[in-house]
Amino acid sequence: MNKVYDVIIIGGGPAGGQAARELSALGHEVLLVERYKSFEENNFSSAGMTLAPLKEFDLPESVIGTYWNDLIIQCTKNEFKWEGGKPKGVVLDFGRLRQFLADECKKNGGEVLMGHRYVKKILTKNGIRAQFKNMDSGELVEYDAKLLVDGTGPLRKVMFDTKEEQPEMVYGSGVEYLIKVSQEVYDRYRETLVFFLGDKWALKGYSWIFPMENRVLKVGSGKIHIKSSDLEKTSITTKKLTDKVIKEYIELDEESYELLDVHGGTLRYSPSIKDVFYKDKVVAVGDAVSTVNPLGGEGIRYAMLNASLAVEYIDKYLREGKTNFKEYRRRWRKAHLIKWQMGEVSSRRMYDRYSDAQIERRIQYFHSNLTLDDLIDTLFNFRFDKIIFRIFQVYYFKFRDKIIKKEDPFIR
Repeated sequence: MNKVYDVIIIGGGPAGGQAARELSALGHEVLLVERYKSFEENNFSSAGMTLAPLKEFDLPESVIGTYWNDLIIQCTKNEFKWEGGKPKGVVLDFGRLRQFLADECKKNGGEVLMGHRYVKKILTKNGIRAQFKNMDSGELVEYDAKLLVDGTGPLRKVMFDTKEEQPEMVYGSGVEYLIKVSQEVYDRYRETLVFFLGDKWALKGYSWIFPMENRVLKVGSGKIHIKSSDLEKTSITTKKLTDKVIKEYIELDEESYELLDVHGGTLRYSPSIKDVFYKDKVVAVGDAVSTVNPLGGEGIRYAMLNASLAVEYIDKYLREGKTNFKEYRRRWRKAHLIKWQMGEVSSRRMYDRYSDAQIERRIQYFHSNLTLDDLIDTLFNFRFDKIIFRIFQVYYFKFRDKIIKKEDPFIR
């Protein structure tokens, strides 16, 4: 007889790993299943974030690639730089982060099964059964649980069976290179996040350069708001744009750097978070419930926050046999829906509708009126109140000056 688990978590990303870490710490029988044999595989995440999640989730120094102080936005013509003077955030090593969360699960008494791909689920009299395929041998194995957790990200493979209708989705696609460069080149970017906007460097999205450990850079490009039929064509385009950033911005030819890895991914998110959070003994977490804001920034943090919220309801279900997973969905949407909707509107304007000239003017305005902390609040925490206040302030003073000039003929 196979062991019966309290919960089987499928997908060892930040959300699945955090859920496994917390549920095992609460004493539940946990099995975390990852399709790849190593967490170094499928390493697609730029993993740039602020400092807050390090303390929030008690993350060790070992998962940090590097710290960043400054932020640059390079438009088609002009470059705008915000200097922090001290560390404002980190770039995580995505593989080491996932390995850490899995190790925490095992330390707490949970189990981790690597190299097994999810195949299907079967409702049983006492719970739910999940079937997996060993990626080496092709052998099929099955395990029973009281609940499954869908941590398969934007694919939502556990929540929805093949060809099952899903909520309306918006698509994104991206590619990222991991390159090893000279010490001189690395030192130019070692404390800086660089984002690219405008037709020269990006296509209905943005490109980026993030520093990692010494002499290693992450360079990539992504596009959002596309149809699924465009994904293959977009993949080719984002590779060309990534090559362009390396060749024309960093000024490296193919002989000047070592290509360590090329990876890519597809994002599917539900506008206004209309995802299914629970159905038939399956709980969705992370990107399976659109925790990536389309504007970008802090995807890992919000995936882990979402997992922690889901754990509250999973724990109650496992201890009491019942809980209200509708409340899990309601609480998450109440906390994040408005920010996500504003992110959707902002990203459509910036990435899809604005001309290069409009982008330049908007970023120039931000550079003139926002500190780096203000910008971080917007891009990473999705707090738009400071930008709205600044805009109101600028227009108020312009309006006031016009009134004063109109009333006083000696003021010109």
